[in-house]
Amino acid sequence: MQSVRSTGSKIETKLAKSLFSLKLRYRKNDRTVYGKPDLTFKKHKIAIFVDSEFWHGKDWEIRKGDIKSNREFWLSKIERNIQRDKEVNDELFNTGWKVIRFSGKDINKNLRTCTDIILQEIMNPKEKISIDELDGKRFQIRLTEPVPSNHKKAVITHYLHNLNNGIAKHYKTDALEYNKEYVQFQEEENNLALVAEDAIQQLLFEVENVPYPTPSNYKFSFIDLFAGIGGFRLAMQNLGGKCVFTSEWDKEAQRTYRTNFGEVPFGDITKEETKKFIPDDFDLLCAGFPCQSFSIAGKRGGFDDTRGTLFFDVAEIIKRKKPKAIFLENVKGLRNHNGEKTLESILMVA
Repeated sequence: MQSVRSTGSKIETKLAKSLFSLKLRYRKNDRTVYGKPDLTFKKHKIAIFVDSEFWHGKDWEIRKGDIKSNREFWLSKIERNIQRDKEVNDELFNTGWKVIRFSGKDINKNLRTCTDIILQEIMNPKEKISIDELDGKRFQIRLTEPVPSNHKKAVITHYLHNLNNGIAKHYKTDALEYNKEYVQFQEEENNLALVAEDAIQQLLFEVENVPYPTPSNYKFSFIDLFAGIGGFRLAMQNLGGKCVFTSEWDKEAQRTYRTNFGEVPFGDITKEETKKFIPDDFDLLCAGFPCQSFSIAGKRGGFDDTRGTLFFDVAEIIKRKKPKAIFLENVKGLRNHNGEKTLESILMVA
């Protein structure tokens, strides 16, 4: 391990040369800046870190199982690195710095995108956009055919999360149209000189820079219905899964889900306008459909309770999409509800 370089690595040098070719001047490993970033634009208070996937725990919950020898030492060391990165991010953020972290794979595969992200921060600090700005009242009033802002955010974030696989085409038309509308609004209302492609790049960085990103080399795909704040998704991602569609109607749960995963869930799954965005050819359907009507803690109204009938929306999706497997979560009382007839009905439909 002595040959591993903490500064001046190949990927760091590759990014630095790209920035230098654009006549951008930076400091390398500036000790006066907390955390000693790999590259620093001190005037603009931008700190850039180039992280090795292994040493900084990329996809750690999945990859830590690959360590076979001296596990206790390496797990402790890398988890401390992860914690240290968080401490550095927090300290710099609290003192007014913008922190940008790239992995070696980011730079080797998407050097131009990485360079553009830095360039935008330097050249257009006032021309940044965010997914949340789609909620703006003036933008909503401007729309000729108003669409719920969370619907737009769901389409765009689902598109961005699937850019590198075939699922993206399922969201592409609507996502690019919504992005175009928003860019035009910013140009006319706020005099921001945005380009649609640049806006997509900015939003892409935003949705990927989250606590629980999608595994880079996923093994299977799944959809997450009645998603809550993402318990199913976290478990599936830890097993190497890629979520290609999410639905959750509760606004606060949507907000937390977006913070955790960078993706805004679609809303009411009973509506066809939501179901139409469910892609084909995913492997696993996950659903934690409402449990109140079956729980021993409630009145146990079963299918006579409106909440209980939501299962049939899940069943309809199963029949339409025919996933390879189904993973349903509910309560203890479901099994023996109504003399086990409820469970029989569910198994028959599913």
